[in-house]
Amino acid sequence: MRVERAVRGVLGGVDDLVELAVPRTCGGCGAPRVRWCGRCEAALHDAPALICTTAPAGVPVWTLGRYDGARRRAVLQLKERGRGDLAVPLGRGLAHALLRLRGWGEFGLSSGPLVLVPAPTTAWAARRRGGDVVTAVCRAAARTAAPVQAMTVSPVLRSVGAAESVGLGAAARARNVRGTVRVRALPGPGTVVLVDDVVTTGATLAESVAVLARRGVTVAAAITLAAA
Repeated sequence: MRVERAVRGVLGGVDDLVELAVPRTCGGCGAPRVRWCGRCEAALHDAPALICTTAPAGVPVWTLGRYDGARRRAVLQLKERGRGDLAVPLGRGLAHALLRLRGWGEFGLSSGPLVLVPAPTTAWAARRRGGDVVTAVCRAAARTAAPVQAMTVSPVLRSVGAAESVGLGAAARARNVRGTVRVRALPGPGTVVLVDDVVTTGATLAESVAVLARRGVTVAAAITLAAA
């Protein structure tokens, strides 16, 4: 009996460690004993919607859906709770949206790769989150789409000197990001698509499109995981 209790104690301790290392709750709805459930998977696969941003981005801006429900929880868990595993289902949703847009002819007739350019983030934010989460989602999307469409990821943008934008209105957000986006290198060849997690006013997208244009890079469209 003592041996059995000892074994159960050890197994219980291991189980607790596994629970910490590998979350067993759905990142979209909190359902127990599953990291990502079928209902939340389906919620990410709506047809992408064309939106009008407060700050004109200069290119079509598409989104996978509203910033609520499973989509909102997954983005927050990925960015603020260390749930790096959620980059994979979010990447699948992004890949399916991009493939649908290509099928609709939204990226023109080019047969080359789609070049996913993650929206800029600050170096400290990337360090705090264990890496650039939008880049991780883009890479997961590229892996998902690989059998049917070549996609490459070019994390060439960086945000330098931008203050926190939470609570700012459209005009203030535009002022806040003006002059803060840097192009560290040019994207690879192909059809460039700018990718962000959440769009609020579109100020970051607009600034990113503008700085890339000044370097001779044409952005075909922007797409976000959610629209606030």
